[in-house]
This record gives sequence, structure tokens and C-alpha cells, in this order.
Amino acid sequence: MVSPVLNEHFYTGAFLVREANGYLSRDKGELVNETTADVSYEAGLVLSDVTTAVADFVVGGSNTGNGTIGAITVADGTTPTNYEIVFTDATDFTVSGPDGSELGAGTAGTALTVGGLTFTVTAGTTAFVAGDSFTIVVVPGGPKQYVPYTGAAAAAAILFDRVYVEADTAKHVAVVTRMAEVNGQELCWDPSVTSAANASTLQSEALNQLAALGIVAR
Repeated sequence: MVSPVLNEHFYTGAFLVREANGYLSRDKGELVNETTADVSYEAGLVLSDVTTAVADFVVGGSNTGNGTIGAITVADGTTPTNYEIVFTDATDFTVSGPDGSELGAGTAGTALTVGGLTFTVTAGTTAFVAGDSFTIVVVPGGPKQYVPYTGAAAAAAILFDRVYVEADTAKHVAVVTRMAEVNGQELCWDPSVTSAANASTLQSEALNQLAALGIVAR
């Protein structure tokens, strides 16, 4: 009689060497199965963050002009943060990032694409003056969403527990996103990574990206 073949899966959190006290190293999120087949994902799977972002604007408190900003389109991968718009005269303005660096310049009435945002500032019945401002606030559009790391987007988390996700659906999961030391030999990778000609490069890049977030592989 031939004995059945038994496959042992990675245990919950077995890849962890140590993590921060309590649940500080972990977050809740959604694991998205973008394929047309049901998939069982192993604990220790390296993930990318594909959360979409949305944007709104806040009018400067001392604006003279009463213009506004229309719909704001946010490109995939845009970092949630604040962008400052400051007018230099009645029609021209600059756009700066959170660190104060200038990202671009635009003109009222003309669509501008800068920093992953596309928008149009529209003049009102009262003209803008130098110093008038807006703040564009970019925030996640919902729960953090993750997919298996393939190299297309930066590695951002590690799946804490094995989970089964049906085709074209998502499931709530726990992920490790910060302040952790992990066993690199017990991390799991998407087949597109392990079968790639540059697999070692992709894995090295992912580990460096995780290290930048405070997740160190040993």
C-alpha cells in the first residue's frame, strides 16, 4: 500500500524571529486575488500594497479669490500626503510636496498633472491674488489592499497566516508591516518571482524595501 503524500504548510507567524510588543508590528488589510482561480496563500508570503488613494482639497483660510478645484484624479501608487498650491499672481500657481519642494507650476483654467495628481483650478467671480492657496489632501480610499509581490510594486508587508481566497475576490487578513525581524528562509514568494530569470534580484529588492520599513530578514 502506497502512503499518501502529505504537504505541510507554513505555520501561522512561523517566519517571525521577533516582533514589537503587543500587535504593534501587525496591521489589518485585505488580500486581493486578482486571478480567475481560487488560491491558497501561505503564511510568510511577501506582499505589495496596491491600495487606491482619493483626494480632496481645503481652501486657504485667507483667500481673496473665490475660485475652486474640480475633480482630482489620483494615479496608482501616489503616496497619501498633502500637496500645497500657492498662487503667485491672479492666474499662476505653484505646487509643492510635503517637504516644501516645488513639484510643478500651473495656470488657472488649465488642467495640470503633477505628483500623481491631475486637476484644474478654476477661477471664480473674484480673482485670485498672490498668496491665495489650496491644500490637496490625498488619503487611502479604503482598507489597505495587498497582492503578492511580483516586482511590479514595492514589497510592503508579509502575510501573517495562511488564507484561502476565491477568484476575483478579497479577504480580510493580518499582515506584518513594521518593527519585525523575520527568518528569510521561511518567507514565501509568488510563483512569478521564483520562476523569473532574475528571481534573486527581485527577492533582494523586496528584502531591501521591507528593511526600509523596519522588517529585517536574517
